[in-house]
Amino acid sequence: MLHAIFQRHHIPPDEVYSKDRRHQLFMFASMQLIFEEEEAEARRIDVERRRQQ
Repeated sequence: MLHAIFQRHHIPPDEVYSKDRRHQLFMFASMQLIFEEEEAEARRIDVERRRQQ
């Protein structure tokens, strides 16, 4: 997850680790929500493609 924060938001790991624990947890929870939304969208697209076949 730390890698995704760095890649997508250009926040280096040392900056994440320098945050207090509550801010770190917020960042991780936010990324988890993004991952879940992307997974749901990918599933929706997959279902739609299967219907079209």
